[in-house]
Amino acid sequence: MQIVLFLVLVLLVLLIVVSKKDSLSKNTKITIMLTIAIFCTIIYFYESSTSKSAEKNREIVNTFRQGKILTCGEYKVDKNRFLYVSGTQTFVPQKSETSLEGVIVKVSTCKDN
Repeated sequence: MQIVLFLVLVLLVLLIVVSKKDSLSKNTKITIMLTIAIFCTIIYFYESSTSKSAEKNREIVNTFRQGKILTCGEYKVDKNRFLYVSGTQTFVPQKSETSLEGVIVKVSTCKDN
């Protein structure tokens, strides 16, 4: 997806640069280019942040799958008492854990011990 967006961006920039001098003034071209640059910068930082967050979550899930104990807020999460639900990226208690019934723990709230 990133490659497609990059190619569309390059195409848009090329179209602006080679457009006829009558159709877009120099100031308009500069404004469009600056807007595109700002937009690309925002997308880059957002994508970078999302990527780091996803990597952290993968590491936490891998730690859980290795049988280690995670600290998630007020709960200690381990394989014996919790199950990992990949669709929602949460830990839910196993049916045998009646004292934790109804508890849902987000992976993003966990830390590796």
